[in-house]
Amino acid sequence: MKTETLNIIGTVNAEATERASATLKAIPGVQDVSFLDAPARLFAHIDDKTTTRAQLVAALAGAGMLVEEKPSPHANGGCCGGCGS
Repeated sequence: MKTETLNIIGTVNAEATERASATLKAIPGVQDVSFLDAPARLFAHIDDKTTTRAQLVAALAGAGMLVEEKPSPHANGGCCGGCGS
């Protein structure tokens, strides 16, 4: 099990979150989905052996919800050395 946090671009309303939740829950491996509205974020509890972040992002785009790209851990020049890159 893994929790993916997706930052949603723009605001979300109840209808959009219901539509997006149903779309995501139809993907094999998605266990639960929850939204926060300020800032707009989505938390998806997934089986990371069967479901990928890319699948979630694509499904949300199909439901009319855009997601910010996942920031690179090295985007600001900071590196903890933990990933070996």
